[in-house]
Amino acid sequence: MQKAKLRVFLVLLALLALFAIFPSVNSTLAASRTLNFGVAPVSGTPSPAATPSPEPVVDYPLVYPGILPDHFLYPLKMVRDRVWLILTAGPLRKAEVMLLFADKRLGAAKALIEGGQAQLGVSTLTKAEKYLEQAIAKLEEAKKARADVSGQKERFVRALAKHEEVLLELKEKTQGKERVMIEELLAKIGLWKKELDIL
Repeated sequence: MQKAKLRVFLVLLALLALFAIFPSVNSTLAASRTLNFGVAPVSGTPSPAATPSPEPVVDYPLVYPGILPDHFLYPLKMVRDRVWLILTAGPLRKAEVMLLFADKRLGAAKALIEGGQAQLGVSTLTKAEKYLEQAIAKLEEAKKARADVSGQKERFVRALAKHEEVLLELKEKTQGKERVMIEELLAKIGLWKKELDIL
């Protein structure tokens, strides 16, 4: 029994090490896939009652979120993300990684809420927005260290607009305390927009 537990532990440790050593491969694969939550086209004649899904207003594709928080391996993903962040050097690069994590969690939250798991989805949304807040703080830190953040600033402005767009969409799909929490997150995004304007 002990040998089996040790073997499982070593396999999990090896997987974690693999994810920590090769985070750029994982992010490249994830960045190559974007979320499309629209309706797939159907061949044949469209019915007059069918309404097309609205096109996104903000041109900022969300990366594929990978496994969702309701998956049993999700804790490994969280550990991998923390290790990745610890191994990332410099505030500008940390800001980029945190933005990636925020975008992934936003996509995961959208999938969860649209899948009927509003409570878990909103919890994931709050984590996404915490990563976004930390990313903006790291971007400000990089600016204070006299780094050129002009390119990243534009990306962050588009990311904030996309987060706001998705939150507004998800607000309409929730009710009660989940809806109130989303409204609070929307208010924070307004403050972060002002911070980026000053940057």
